[in-house]
Amino acid sequence: MTVIDNHEVVNDTTAPPSMAERITLILDQFDGAGTRLTAEDLVQLTRIPRSSTHRILDQLTELDWLRHSRSGYRLGRRSIALGSSNERDELREAAAPHLHQMHLRTRLIAHLSVLDGRDVVWLDKVGGRCADTIATRVGGRSRADLSTEGRAMLALQPPEQVDALYSGVLSADALARLHAQLAQIRTRSGRTWETDSRGVGSTAAALCSGEDDHVQFSCLSLRGRVPIARLRGTLPMIATATKMISSRLDGR
Repeated sequence: MTVIDNHEVVNDTTAPPSMAERITLILDQFDGAGTRLTAEDLVQLTRIPRSSTHRILDQLTELDWLRHSRSGYRLGRRSIALGSSNERDELREAAAPHLHQMHLRTRLIAHLSVLDGRDVVWLDKVGGRCADTIATRVGGRSRADLSTEGRAMLALQPPEQVDALYSGVLSADALARLHAQLAQIRTRSGRTWETDSRGVGSTAAALCSGEDDHVQFSCLSLRGRVPIARLRGTLPMIATATKMISSRLDGR
């Protein structure tokens, strides 16, 4: 049996019969956030009739599962968000032993965080019975520009990206001060330390994994009410941990 689609004769045994199967087959062709495919590429790869392929692509683009540009289609925000959940699980698994070692060696509270837009998201926290003395919560969020960890991760981004994130949020003077802070952190490759007004010191080392426009920014940090000199002394240990985690993630 055959069907006619835009003057083409297509054997209907070569195309999946249900809409869900067709959508799945199309999305399966994108093996990463950097993959770009044209509609014709997808027709050839999936053997779904051309008009059906265009209808599905239009709907997936409208719903933000895909993005469309002159170079073709690529994964959209919703698809990437699903992948990010798996990547964060891998990050937590890779970082867990290092967090425990950092806590055991320093008796400070070790954190793992990621950058999500303008926010820091706390993925893990190791501090034993002392953990509650620091007001961070696994799964919680805070403004990235207001935390040591957030600024460490923002420093790994180009200034124009920081402008895009905060130009509508911060005043011109505040944005200029943020850029000055980030410029200093960049000279230390995303490593920084400071003590806040409550006497809580924090030291952080940021790293990035992934490629193209699908880069995950993450950070290892230690916090506690200790002298800043002691915090600075922990930076080599944290920096070594970030390198080991980065190597593991890059090799997955």
